[in-house]
This record gives sequence, C-alpha cells and structure tokens, in this order.
Amino acid sequence: MAMPRADWAASVEATELADLERIWQTLDIPDRRVELIDGEIVVSPSASRWHSSAIDRLIDSLIDVKRHNGWEFHTNLTVHIAATRERLIPDLMIAPTDAPGFCDEELLGHGVLLVAEVVSPSSRRRDRMAKPRAYAQGRVPLYLLIDQLADPATVTLFSDPVERSYRTCSPAAAGQALRLPEPFGIQIDTRRLLA
Repeated sequence: MAMPRADWAASVEATELADLERIWQTLDIPDRRVELIDGEIVVSPSASRWHSSAIDRLIDSLIDVKRHNGWEFHTNLTVHIAATRERLIPDLMIAPTDAPGFCDEELLGHGVLLVAEVVSPSSRRRDRMAKPRAYAQGRVPLYLLIDQLADPATVTLFSDPVERSYRTCSPAAAGQALRLPEPFGIQIDTRRLLA
C-alpha cells in the first residue's frame, strides 16, 4: 500500500489553517460526517447498510475485551491530530474512559486505543492513504481498515506509528488470521468482517 505525500500542515500558512478550522467548527450538516483531512474539509454521506453491518460485526468481535477492560466504543467522536490539527471521525473508535480530550467532541489521537474505517467508493483515497498518515501522526497505536473494495477484499491492521506512517502494515484476506496485539490480544474473524 502506497504511503501518502508529505505532511500537508507544513505547507499550509497558519492563517489558512486557522480559517479552515474556523469553517470546520461551524459546519453542522445533518446525517453527514464533516472532517478536516489533508487541508480539506470533507463532507461524507451517511453509511451504506453493508458499511454499517461491517462495523456492527467488528463491535461483536471486540465487545468482550472492551467490557473486560472498561473501555468505550465511539462512533461519532472526532480524533484530534495534534501534530497537524486535522480532525477525523472514524467509523469506530475504542478508547479508555479517561482518554485525554481536546474538547468535549474530540479525543486526542495518542489516547485512543484503536480506530477502524470501512472503505466506501467515496472514501478510498482518504481511508487508504490520508488517514493512515494522519492517524500515525496522531500516535493512534492501531488503525484497522476494512476494505471490501480491494482486490482481494482485505482487512488491514496498521500498527507501530512513527512520524507520518506505521511501521507495520498487516493485510489479511477473508479467512486469513489477523491478530490484534495487546492490549486487545485477540484474533479477528476476517471472513465475517468482509461478508
């Protein structure tokens, strides 16, 4: 998987970034996700049924470890990337109850345990390239990408973030084993996630 271009925030004037943040904060569009990614305000439609079902199956896979550790699932909170001031809304985020926040609607990336995205036709480039870079810069330890549109369909685990990328990228096709490292310590049923 190709890694994205260099850090966009380094090439953006501080006033431009502040203007983007100000506009992003004012947008409240019902049934849409509004994110600040790669120097753009991105408005995404609500998810398809398959997309939502993939997240439901992932939650089923993670529910026991989540309950055992007292963590929280979030589907509408924003991940704040402090290094670039980007704001991403993952399809699923898992965080401890005491995860550090930037504000009431945003958790700081380094306090999150895992984020997951399901690739849709309109989000391919962002989910495959821009988001791994952003989540790594935010020091999110694990990024799980469910990609039914890849050939073959895959579930990819990005781990060990450094600067603008993840050191480890572990793709698994349907039926192949994919283990989430500690603090999860469980194996994911990729066939079920890609059904």
